[in-house]
Amino acid sequence: MAPNLQTDDTVVQKVLATLESHMDAMTRAATQVENVNGEVQQHFKAACSTQYQQKIEDWQHRYQQLKNAYQTFHSSFGAGHHQVNNAHDQALDVGAGWGGASADIYNGLNP
Repeated sequence: MAPNLQTDDTVVQKVLATLESHMDAMTRAATQVENVNGEVQQHFKAACSTQYQQKIEDWQHRYQQLKNAYQTFHSSFGAGHHQVNNAHDQALDVGAGWGGASADIYNGLNP
């Protein structure tokens, strides 16, 4: 029997859904921060509000980097899942083409 290299679709879909839920929560938090920052910019004109706005801009920049990293991981995780499954299927196809020799090779390598 050939080893199973496939990844579990259910587990992968659960991980992807968890990532998407987390990214949605991050987006909602960023929107709230932007709204508060807009209020501060509109209603407060003082040195402390300038410093506050600089800190918020720094947070937004770091948030965008983190969001990009999450999106990259999400895409890569899904693509990796498909690549592993495709490689498994291709290996089975190649092995099936060897005829009876594939069982002899498998048994020889896996006593």
